Amino acid sequence: MLFSVVTCSLLFSTSIHAILASSVANSSLRRRDLAVAHTPSGNYAPIHCDCPKPNILIGATEQGEAQLIPAEYNYVKEKTANSIPLWKDYLQRANLSDFNIEAFLQQAQERGGLAAETLPNIGFALSGGGARALCVGGSILDAFDSRNDKANEARVGGILQLANYAAGSWWRLTEENDLWDWNIAKHYPTVYKVVKKKKEAGFPVSIVDAWGRLLSRHFINDGSKDVSRQGESVLWSSVRQTSSYKERTVPFILAVAISRPGKRKEFSLEGSPIYEFSPEHFGVCHPYLNASIPMEYLGSPSPSFTSNPGACVQGFDNAGFVMGISSNIFSLGDAPKTHKKKPLFLRLLDVFISGDDFEGKIPNPFQGLGNAMFQDKDRDMLLMADCGFTHETIPIFTLSQPARKLDVIIAIDSNSDGNDPDDFQTLAYPNGTSLFLAYTKTLSPAYKGYRIPKIPNAIDGTFQNLGYNKRPTFFGCNSDPQTPLIIYLPNYYAVAKTNTLTKEATYEQEEIEGFIRNGFAIATQNAGPTQNSEWPACLACALIDHQVKRNGSPRSAQCEACFKQYCAIG
Repeated sequence: MLFSVVTCSLLFSTSIHAILASSVANSSLRRRDLAVAHTPSGNYAPIHCDCPKPNILIGATEQGEAQLIPAEYNYVKEKTANSIPLWKDYLQRANLSDFNIEAFLQQAQERGGLAAETLPNIGFALSGGGARALCVGGSILDAFDSRNDKANEARVGGILQLANYAAGSWWRLTEENDLWDWNIAKHYPTVYKVVKKKKEAGFPVSIVDAWGRLLSRHFINDGSKDVSRQGESVLWSSVRQTSSYKERTVPFILAVAISRPGKRKEFSLEGSPIYEFSPEHFGVCHPYLNASIPMEYLGSPSPSFTSNPGACVQGFDNAGFVMGISSNIFSLGDAPKTHKKKPLFLRLLDVFISGDDFEGKIPNPFQGLGNAMFQDKDRDMLLMADCGFTHETIPIFTLSQPARKLDVIIAIDSNSDGNDPDDFQTLAYPNGTSLFLAYTKTLSPAYKGYRIPKIPNAIDGTFQNLGYNKRPTFFGCNSDPQTPLIIYLPNYYAVAKTNTLTKEATYEQEEIEGFIRNGFAIATQNAGPTQNSEWPACLACALIDHQVKRNGSPRSAQCEACFKQYCAIG
């Protein structure tokens, strides 16, 4: 998904969110911090540098649970410590019956705000789906934003500020998107000049570099007067320099991507590792290897090759490049038995990019690590693409890492799974497939340590037959404390049509307003076929349920009624 819902809206500042803001007078969507231009070379090309001692590796383990890197742990710790008054404000707005806010927060007041100990630990999982996902996810997050007066009036404002995590991929488009072919062709000379600098510096390039440059033009505002160079010097690690990040007022962000096992080889749900990009680290969480390196050293080789002077790399983590990797659907061109005619932009870029370079290329910092079952153990180059190739478009797996100790995952599903042309209520709306596949992955013996609550089968239609694709649903209401409760918010027709095609990238003002109204209706349940004035209280019940149990308190009668209404069967 367009991860700019959080990253660009709250950190980088995007043009589309300025448009969204202008369409609703009371919307809180507005321009945020300017992106920080911080590349060591002053342009798109990375540089070589000496490696830190003893090496760049952080906590590598071949088996067992991954541990949080210190920077992530400290971010969540500091953010949670500051959130006690935010929880008080939110719970007062939610206005629960027979609920003592002071008693609920007593442990936090006495011991301090500690995620998954004295306060709930919440994360947003944002699905893919192109501009549709941006508008759906953005409108729902806006409805959870305490800076939106309408959200506060609807009693759901403040949830965004309480979340410690937000995970997603970037803008997913289909290979049929002629609009972007035209755009890249139009700006080819500029794309060529910028990406060429990286190639001339001796680093691998691919179509993803060009794609990332186009994304930068649209979604990174670094204050550059030359639009063609927008984002050229902005690094993913530069997020750390923004005031929002320094003040711990936004969730810890995680962009995700998957690696192909080799040229012309298929991805697999269980075998292909998911890699994550945070402002602090680049890492992999997999049953056969858990390891990270600092994000500023992305592009550096494995530690076994970093003893020589100048062996490490900095400036490789260009923000547009990371966006391009996590939204890379061009990997379809590298799939087995693919003989389609090359898109126009590929034919143009053949001048300096090999015709079969369809993946985002990252030198493998984990080469030689992990056991023999780890797919990328012997690879010197990681071939990165969108997680949608294994249908993991909602990053549930990333947030369900045991070390993150999530109590609640709010899954916003903007997928277009429905394909029945005779059913306008489900056509191009989600049907729960991504959620179901995340659950089935944990049934594999290799993934037994990962906990995701039981999800009904979306492949055989059970999920849809139960109506979970057309209303909010809670999964895992009675699971053990180590299993996060999932609040599932699918995109559906509440007050406006929002099942636009993934490849549709240009929306009329009326369409954007429809997305905002529909997303607000889904988040607040104040309109539409599932309208319920008790929803704000029920949502609060789900968010606090794990903490209520940790406090040794029973569910209130109101919360019991809410769970009876919204919890999935079984």
